[in-house]
Amino acid sequence: MGQLRLSDGWMVWDDFDGLLVANLLAKFRMSEIERYMGIGCPHIHLGLYSTVMMAHGFDEAHMIMLFLMSLSEAVQRWFSSLDVSRRPTWDDLAQEFLR
Repeated sequence: MGQLRLSDGWMVWDDFDGLLVANLLAKFRMSEIERYMGIGCPHIHLGLYSTVMMAHGFDEAHMIMLFLMSLSEAVQRWFSSLDVSRRPTWDDLAQEFLR
């Protein structure tokens, strides 16, 4: 199972194979972004998510890896069921989310 560990002020998440999945500043809190519940404008959610993540200095790879954390559990299940190969870039992910 994946694990979260602290390393020099960073939170590091490793996946099942011990491969690095994400590095986050320990002070970062996803709660700064309201979770998208499937109600409301998905364009606004994407814009807010993108703005907050870039303000924290996250690159495209981190934005892709952490996007599911900005969604409610029900929306996470739906989005996780979509074909991962259709969203290799942030722009692809955004377009897939808006469909």
